Amino acid sequence: MQTPPTRLLTSRLRLSLALGITALFFVQDIRGLYSHRSISPWLLGGPPLHGWTLIAVNAGLYAYVCWVASWLIRGTTGRERFFMIGWFMGLLLWPLKLLWPSSAIAVGHIGAFGLAISLFASLALLLDHSRAVDTNSTTNTTTNTTTNTT
Repeated sequence: MQTPPTRLLTSRLRLSLALGITALFFVQDIRGLYSHRSISPWLLGGPPLHGWTLIAVNAGLYAYVCWVASWLIRGTTGRERFFMIGWFMGLLLWPLKLLWPSSAIAVGHIGAFGLAISLFASLALLLDHSRAVDTNSTTNTTTNTTTNTT
């Protein structure tokens, strides 16, 4: 028997934080704030790691990110699934930058498109949540008024 999908973005606070963080990353991705620096194409790179150690650690980290992405995408439904797919779109294509360096610009555009999808999905979830809360509060007010008058 399958368990029902988990709702991750359930409250207005979570939805607002998701919208704000997604908007921040989307703006940084569009503006290319870090394009003037030379960025390592590796997820984890730097002086302590080099050679086969660097490749093994990054392959393990990428496998973990793929597992988390599949778990989060499969565990959600509807607009939340679009939100998760958008966030992981560019990250899951990351190895293309290493294997085919000329695809780095295209992968960047795909990542920005994915963040745009996430941004619109979180905005739709926030507006839908607000509408549901407004509908429930109107219904409860009407019910309470009817109960008090009879």
